[in-house]
Amino acid sequence: MSALESSTSRFIAVALPVTLLVYALVAALVLHRRISAAAALFVGILLWRRHRRARFSAYIFLSAVALRGVLTHVWPLAAGAAAAIALLQLPAARRAWPSVTSARFNGDRMAPP
Repeated sequence: MSALESSTSRFIAVALPVTLLVYALVAALVLHRRISAAAALFVGILLWRRHRRARFSAYIFLSAVALRGVLTHVWPLAAGAAAAIALLQLPAARRAWPSVTSARFNGDRMAPP
């Protein structure tokens, strides 16, 4: 891995949890959306700790935020969530938070008994 890839991976691994923390603060203090703020904080902590389900949790949360943005016509919210989902598709994000099935099940969907 080159130095550029390493620094990009570190940047993404820090930027996404910090962005979710900022969203949680804005959602709680300004928008009074406490459930969304708590969920953003929880997902941000999972991403920060590099939990094995963090990537999946982020996809679910960001999809819900994007859907809420579209349904309520708050386009910056929908665009921000879509941008974060696109960020999770980058190779640097895949290195920071690998897929759930990639390491554990060797491509098989079911765990061995």
